[in-house]
Amino acid sequence: MYEIELKAHVYKREETVSLLNTFAEYLGTTIKDDTYYHFQLQDSESRLTCRIRHELYTFPDSTTKTQDVLTYKAKERRTDKGGSTYEVNEESETTLSDPEALRKLLFATGYKEAYTKHKDVMQWIYNTELGQAHIELCTVPPLGDFLEIEMITENCNNEETIRDKLKSLIVKSGVSLNDIEEKYYSELLKLAKGE
Repeated sequence: MYEIELKAHVYKREETVSLLNTFAEYLGTTIKDDTYYHFQLQDSESRLTCRIRHELYTFPDSTTKTQDVLTYKAKERRTDKGGSTYEVNEESETTLSDPEALRKLLFATGYKEAYTKHKDVMQWIYNTELGQAHIELCTVPPLGDFLEIEMITENCNNEETIRDKLKSLIVKSGVSLNDIEEKYYSELLKLAKGE
């Protein structure tokens, strides 16, 4: 599975929430606490990265659910003809019954904890002619608010069409295409720390 995603800075949060509520179905909130682990490959500048995420969902009816998820992504940043940058990620994930057991295995096999990230998320879903668009309005301390819109596809055959749909949804949400962020959160967090 591939996820094609755009993210953009949000400077008028309440306006964006109001607009999203006019066309997308609200799914509730999620608190996401991520820990990233890196394994440096020998004789290479490359590394393997995985993430353990703890999620606390609160649904519109106030019921809650928690889960822990292991994710491995092969991430790629691409640029379209207009100069907009977007992500195409090949993602594999599984839920975990005992994240501590996996952490012990990661450390025993040479992985190091790289960084953590916290997100407070409001979520919506929007049905398009291309499939469902998952929309998240995220607060990522200390970076601020971001709109993330993604669609999942079996392959990347219609990548350009999906990317154009994501851009139109950003605009429909009241966010300027000029506010699309090309850097990964990991890069933005390093910059925020002065690294």
